[in-house]
Amino acid sequence: MKFYPALIFTLLLSFVSSPAFAQNIDHAIDLYNHALNDEAKLQFLAIKHDRGAANEHRSEAMYWLGQIAFEESRYAVALGEWEALVSDYPNSERANEIETRLSELGEVLAEHTSDRALSAVASSWLRNGDFWSGSDRTFTIDSSWLPKLEQALHWYDRVIAEFPGTPAAEAAYARKLFALLGWETSGRYGSSYGLKLDFKLITAVTETFAEFEEQFPENPQLQGFRFQIAQAYWGKRQWNEARTWLNRIIEVADGTQTFYTETARQRLEHLEY
Repeated sequence: MKFYPALIFTLLLSFVSSPAFAQNIDHAIDLYNHALNDEAKLQFLAIKHDRGAANEHRSEAMYWLGQIAFEESRYAVALGEWEALVSDYPNSERANEIETRLSELGEVLAEHTSDRALSAVASSWLRNGDFWSGSDRTFTIDSSWLPKLEQALHWYDRVIAEFPGTPAAEAAYARKLFALLGWETSGRYGSSYGLKLDFKLITAVTETFAEFEEQFPENPQLQGFRFQIAQAYWGKRQWNEARTWLNRIIEVADGTQTFYTETARQRLEHLEY
């Protein structure tokens, strides 16, 4: 059997530049979305190192390799992948997305870099020093008297504004609502925040919920938030408002019995006290 290297190369080149090759990116992303990260990484790496791949495919692969590394807490690898993306493909869509945020990412990642990129000798000497050092090599911030709720809302709002309609914005809306609903810190000098401190924030809560519901009407947390809002009104003896939100829980369920619909019905039967 004879082999024709030139012909094989031509066929391979036509494959990697064809729509079928682009589907490899889609396949790899699908693997990632199904938490098959090891398989996804193999495909992304193959695309990244294939010289016949289009630049847009290689830059896309590098972006996702950085994303996976970040989620696996291999922060130095993630930052290196993204820096290479910006350097090698500065005009790509992903480079434009990442470039302006590299400095911010660097600040976060710098606190979590490991010694894996260092030589064995250097790493051993660093560990020798660490043996004698009492420092845990992490930054701490005394947040006493700082506006915790305002700071949290700032970052959630930034995600919502800069990544509209994405899973990141969906998560930011949910976390923003949790922050607005409030929390309490334990201890002798514990403090309350959000709605647990100031019921005037109920307007911000309901407005944020309305935006969340409009943008992501299928989010499974909506019923839980509806109940939290009803509960907040109930705690302030505002029966009419509480009743409105409880009935809304039952209404949107459209006859389906769930934990929240049944709890809402029970609360409606024991509303006033």
